[in-house]
Amino acid sequence: MSDERDAWDEAGAIPVTGEDLEQGRQPSTPSADEPHGQPDKHDQHATLHDDPEELAKLATDTDIASDVTATDAEAQWNADAEARLRANPKTVALWSGRSLLGLVAIGAAVALGVGAVWAAGSGAFAVDREPVSEQITPMAGEQQIVCAPGQLRVQSGEGGSTSIVPVSDANPVVPELEGAETAQLPIGNVEGAELTSVQAPVGDSVLGGMSWTSADEAEIAGLSGAACTSPAASQWLVGGATTTGRSSIIVLANPSEQPTTVRLEVFTTEGPADSAANSAITIEPGTATAIDLASLSVDNASPAVLVRSEGSAVAAFMQHSIIRGLEPGGIDTISGQPAATTDQTFVGVPLSGRTSANVDGDGSDVQSTLRLVAAEDTVVRIEFSSPGTNPTTTEVPLAAGTVIDMDLSALPEGDYTIDIQSDAPVAAGMRSLPADGSVVADFVWLSPSRTIDGEVTVDARPRGHDRELVVYNASDDTQVIEVDGTEHELVAGALFSMELGQDPVVLRGSGIRASVVMTDDGLIAGYSVQPAPPAAAAVTVEY
Repeated sequence: MSDERDAWDEAGAIPVTGEDLEQGRQPSTPSADEPHGQPDKHDQHATLHDDPEELAKLATDTDIASDVTATDAEAQWNADAEARLRANPKTVALWSGRSLLGLVAIGAAVALGVGAVWAAGSGAFAVDREPVSEQITPMAGEQQIVCAPGQLRVQSGEGGSTSIVPVSDANPVVPELEGAETAQLPIGNVEGAELTSVQAPVGDSVLGGMSWTSADEAEIAGLSGAACTSPAASQWLVGGATTTGRSSIIVLANPSEQPTTVRLEVFTTEGPADSAANSAITIEPGTATAIDLASLSVDNASPAVLVRSEGSAVAAFMQHSIIRGLEPGGIDTISGQPAATTDQTFVGVPLSGRTSANVDGDGSDVQSTLRLVAAEDTVVRIEFSSPGTNPTTTEVPLAAGTVIDMDLSALPEGDYTIDIQSDAPVAAGMRSLPADGSVVADFVWLSPSRTIDGEVTVDARPRGHDRELVVYNASDDTQVIEVDGTEHELVAGALFSMELGQDPVVLRGSGIRASVVMTDDGLIAGYSVQPAPPAAAAVTVEY
């Protein structure tokens, strides 16, 4: 801004010179030879007279932030001009806007820690103060979940080609919330298959749910259940296999309005699978895609898959099915874990000590197994505890990027809590077999239960199966949980269990973890109960 702006309108404003600004002086009163409103002979600018449009142009064309001192002085003189211009409201409004812009510039300078100089009277002083901080909570956004599709399988074609085809429909179960919107996400490369996406405003009720499916065919049979999950940018799928008779299909869903690119990193008992290191899959908005894991890592008995999206967040699932010889050996769906951590807990894991009645080949994946993988070298400390028995502890070394499977068939029969502690983040999965039934022809993959602080809705389908909710107090203090309005006190490390009826139940508590297990005559399914989506966090604003 020029320091020699002394052109004012004819309503009584006083001219100012650049020398006045440099010295911090008030402008001198015009002489009789130079009446109010006329520029002196040294003015180098166009005369504005009393044209409000010209004044507005001056205000908008001037770089006010580059000369805070001059702006402050003008703000004071504009106030004097306003007193003289009361008969012209349009002009007053324009000059008031000019002053406001000057004040905004002052605020910007102070927020940046710059001392603003105020020229008034015969002297000047600096304004220098500490920034003021305030906690501001953003407006709550939307909560969103995606529920797993119906059962899929890999079908062989002519010339050794394969394709993925649907076997059964999905049965999503979600609470009915006001304002919720449901959408179907088609799996682009699987005709007739889709996932269900639900979006609802964040409010008093929490969006959650599960999806179940069953199959009863010559080559694929069993019961499957999976928690509906929130999309994430990074997540783990720990489970499955791609050895003979084992099929693992990864389903990636993009419920957003933007395309995204997903990269899959597959790990084995010997380290990362090189063939999958640079895999990149593009998923269009509002769609999903299915990938045969064997196309990335063939003959992998113990896979663990890291899913990373480079655009919009995605929901990830793995569907695992087994056929042993000519007999189907079960199905299950694994929901993505949002992150590897140093503290993980499996809740209500049924261990029977049994192995499958249909043992084939080397007898792999026919017993209860804990699968672990870590991104860096670490030692994992594991405690197995079951009501009425003494806890069993062990330590296991983990090499970076290497998967291990621990055979748990030697543990006494019971429902277990498995607590895992490590110095570096670890991802884990748990395979279990049913304790009842004359023939073991099914299995379940469980993910670690995440900490719940607040309220969740728990439901289990299908009807006609035994459905048990198990709640674990993972905190160091006694907690009072509420299940369908009834309070229960849990000491640290204690379990609470109940049979689920026909209606969903509301679970409320702090520092708790929970799971649901469904069994019925040799069939088994289950999932870890997901906590509420994170609320909008407070942010600190300095000004």
